[in-house]
Amino acid sequence: MLNLFIAGCSKEDDNTNLKSEYYFRFKVDGNQVEYPFTPETQINLTGLLDYDERMQTYVMNVGGIENIFESMTNTLTIFVSDTQEILTGINYSNISGSSVTVPYFSFGMGYYDSEGNLYITGLNTVTELYETAIVNFFEITDTHISGTFSGTLIWYDFNGGTNVLVDSVVVSEGKFKVPRY
Repeated sequence: MLNLFIAGCSKEDDNTNLKSEYYFRFKVDGNQVEYPFTPETQINLTGLLDYDERMQTYVMNVGGIENIFESMTNTLTIFVSDTQEILTGINYSNISGSSVTVPYFSFGMGYYDSEGNLYITGLNTVTELYETAIVNFFEITDTHISGTFSGTLIWYDFNGGTNVLVDSVVVSEGKFKVPRY
């Protein structure tokens, strides 16, 4: 199951340079969505790259949240975990194809819409549940992570022991530059 990482905390900071430097925007079914960075009240755009010694995997997690105090709505997270170092300029995807790299350990993208419905994608197992999603990291520095993303995310009802397709959304033109923590 998709592991959604949502880190946020209140922070008092009026640095307008940081506010204008960071962004998280994308389209959902053609409609523009943007989560502006609001460091004066919350840390709602986050990036994390770490190495998990126990699992021996590199872990990249990027998240954009409209309001951390309502994190089950208007949130998009990207999770990539691989045994190889996560690099810039690589199209990471959950489904193999030409010009993409499928992480060995995990790939996930999740989006909570304004109603709190969760649309997800992940690595397919024997039963193919998910559509293609792609993320490409352009910059990974000590201070920030930037890149692009897109994909078709699925809302399944997992209750009752079966996976029932409820809806899907197309996420396109996703771009982010988030602070790295």
